[in-house]
Amino acid sequence: MREEIRSELGEKIREAYLVTLPSLFTSQIFGLFGGTFLGKYFDLIRKQFPGLLVVLPGIMGLRGNVFGSMASRFSTLLYLGDLRPSLRDGRVLKEIVLRMIISLIPVVLLWAIGVVTGIKKNAFDVLLIVVTSTILVSFILGYFTSFVTIFAFRRGTDPDSIAAPLVASMGDFLTVPSLVLFILLIEDSPRAFRFFNYAMIVLFLVVAVVSRVRREEFLELKQVFITVTVLALLSTISGSLLARFSGIIQASVILSFIYPSLLSSFGNYGSIIAAKTSTKLHLGEIESFICPKALTDILALFTTAPVIGLTKVLIGGFLMVLVTGNPIPRSVYLLILTYPFMALFVMLYAYTLSYIMFKYSIDPDHVAIPLISNNSDIFGTIYVVIMAKVMVGA
Repeated sequence: MREEIRSELGEKIREAYLVTLPSLFTSQIFGLFGGTFLGKYFDLIRKQFPGLLVVLPGIMGLRGNVFGSMASRFSTLLYLGDLRPSLRDGRVLKEIVLRMIISLIPVVLLWAIGVVTGIKKNAFDVLLIVVTSTILVSFILGYFTSFVTIFAFRRGTDPDSIAAPLVASMGDFLTVPSLVLFILLIEDSPRAFRFFNYAMIVLFLVVAVVSRVRREEFLELKQVFITVTVLALLSTISGSLLARFSGIIQASVILSFIYPSLLSSFGNYGSIIAAKTSTKLHLGEIESFICPKALTDILALFTTAPVIGLTKVLIGGFLMVLVTGNPIPRSVYLLILTYPFMALFVMLYAYTLSYIMFKYSIDPDHVAIPLISNNSDIFGTIYVVIMAKVMVGA
């Protein structure tokens, strides 16, 4: 039995390094690209559009939640034979439109909460920015999610091993730069931005008509909609922390650059374990909580965390030096040492939550992955604030 477990662990470590690690690393590059925009324009956002800091974790988490659950659902449907492995399958476009609708409502609620809590500076412009960004990014991310999941399946690779991190990080890759570009566009030409805003709304309406989405199909995703909306509102915890401690985070400099990448990577680790656990539960491969098949998944992925943590700090630090000219602080070693254990905590949390939900007849594809991604943002933001306080001596 022990030999069998060792053999299985060896195979999963091999898969983690050959399949999952490249996707995690690719996703990290995407996140750091977005973080470079955030780091460079962090002061501008903090002073001119503070409402964006409140909604930023929610928007990032929302896109990961919505399209991460879509990837997990497509993976399950592909294995069950209920979805053709083709982008031409009519269900693909319908799912994209449905997920776009699901994304828009929580975004508006997040903006409203920011206004109600007193962050009213340039509030209407912030609303236009988040709505336009949501429509554009959701359209691109929807097809990217479908392509990654279907392509992996057709190549004989488990979509659960690569889809979640790539989808979440593509969301980060698109989210922060799009917000910054829209800010720059508003400041340069408000009229041009209004025109672009109307064009995005027309695009959304046209695609909705073409997809022929029916009310019943939206109601089928009622559980997803309720979940992501509640979680989006819960993400105001992350947003409030980010806004409240934005000065300390900016003072550390490097954390403002790697913040999106940190959050997405914790979410990636959790989402991968949740997706793998969900698939195994649906296929009847997990019969009890202490299951070697599931625990070896966690151990195998844990071995990649030091690599991801180290490269994240090195690349993020290089980008910080390149953009700002500030040196990498010596205390950054704390990030390198603590990152793997934070990732392990998130993975254990993801497995436990997925298992419990499935036992209570709640589909982890619909609920666990969004909840884990959201909670990872909260855990990650708390982690960033603690690291920032330690690094700047506050």
